[in-house]
Amino acid sequence: MFGKKKSGADNANSAATQEEAAGLWQNFNRRVSEFLNTNHVDLRTLPGISLQTLVDAVIQAKNSVDVHAAFEKLQSAFEQARSQETLHLDQYILGLRSLLWSSLNQVMDQLSVMNKESDQLDGIKDKMIRALDSDDILQLKLAVKDWIVLQNQMSQERKRLSSEMQANFQRQLSRLQNELYITQTELKLDGLTQVYNRKAFDGEIAKTLQIAQLSGRTSCLLIFDIDHFKHVNDTYGHPIGDKVLQQFAKTIVQNFPSRTDFVARYGGEEFVVLMSDSDLKEATEKAARFVAVLRKTTMTFGTVSLRITVSIGVAGSRPYEKTDDWIKRADVLLYQAKEEGRDCYITDSTAA
Repeated sequence: MFGKKKSGADNANSAATQEEAAGLWQNFNRRVSEFLNTNHVDLRTLPGISLQTLVDAVIQAKNSVDVHAAFEKLQSAFEQARSQETLHLDQYILGLRSLLWSSLNQVMDQLSVMNKESDQLDGIKDKMIRALDSDDILQLKLAVKDWIVLQNQMSQERKRLSSEMQANFQRQLSRLQNELYITQTELKLDGLTQVYNRKAFDGEIAKTLQIAQLSGRTSCLLIFDIDHFKHVNDTYGHPIGDKVLQQFAKTIVQNFPSRTDFVARYGGEEFVVLMSDSDLKEATEKAARFVAVLRKTTMTFGTVSLRITVSIGVAGSRPYEKTDDWIKRADVLLYQAKEEGRDCYITDSTAA
């Protein structure tokens, strides 16, 4: 009603602009995909890369020059992240070298003790030979006594050295392993189920969506909700409810074993799985298989045996979409599954 009515020329220009923007985005997707394949890169392992900055740069690109500049940012960030990885690796190698040098020094100390023991054995041997030559019973008894005492001392000293060496080695190795773990991951686990927690999921879904948008590949989000879980708690008590959550999480992990499947507890009885570089067909097949497996699974905890079912919402990633919108779409599909009677899954393609 208000303002000037758009002319046919304006509409044509708008359509041309949209088509050009789509072409620039597809061109960037193609170049990123080739870059990832050529360099065998998994962007999740490169924390130095600001994926959102790259996504924003491409969205704002007006021509091929802007796209090329965004691609150069990706290459530069890749090289910088690789340098950081090399630094961490060098530090870890230095730690290993330090551990080996420490172990070598302990071996040398042990050899020194063995040389000392050898000298003592030579002395006892000479004493025993003299006692045998003299036929003196007192000398023979003293020589045997010295031999027994020396054997006991040598045995105790070897045990002490061996124990110290093993304890020191384990202590240093544990320290190195802990440092390596801290370097490799900052993600946290859910205390009850030992899958990733909500905070870890929030970080992972942002990366997953950004990578999908940069590469032009599809990723899928599955939200699981245990049906009538309140009834389980009310009937069997919260301790059994906790065991059900633990077993349910374990079942998800067993049925989504791929390296690119990220399993997390979203909250309460809700869990999520992020399937990176997976299309909706594969995600749907896995959801269907999981519903069928769970339906036939009997959970036994002492004298309590029960079965549960699950409802699942499955949504594929979309270009230009925000993470909150992706989660909301999957959540809507989950509640459609609830409305359909539970014990089922609803996907983007099957939703009404």
